[in-house]
Amino acid sequence: MSKQIQVTYELKVLNGKAEELRRIAKEMVAFNRQGEPGTIVYNVYMNEEETKFTFLETFAESDSGLFHADRFAKGSFISQILERTDGGRLCLYGDVSKEFRSWGVEAGFEIEYFDYIDGYVR
Repeated sequence: MSKQIQVTYELKVLNGKAEELRRIAKEMVAFNRQGEPGTIVYNVYMNEEETKFTFLETFAESDSGLFHADRFAKGSFISQILERTDGGRLCLYGDVSKEFRSWGVEAGFEIEYFDYIDGYVR
């Protein structure tokens, strides 16, 4: 069974904020690429209508995901993102540790958890 944790975080884009979010996303990707060796995948997307801003992330295991989440919550990017979005959906997939789950509650996130059934990673 894979220990990897996948995350999707889909946010609603405020009118007129799509370009600003694109710029911020590029800064975030560069920041995370250098400081998070346990982050295997960190992709940011926006739909064609520019109404949804989505993060697709994969972490080596729960500890790497917790490191990223804590770093994001304490950094400057979270306020930049939340000022340009309105609500969203945060989903974590896999064997999420008790510590990671506790972080989510303490940080005030409403997280949906999905248990791993079966699959493979290449």
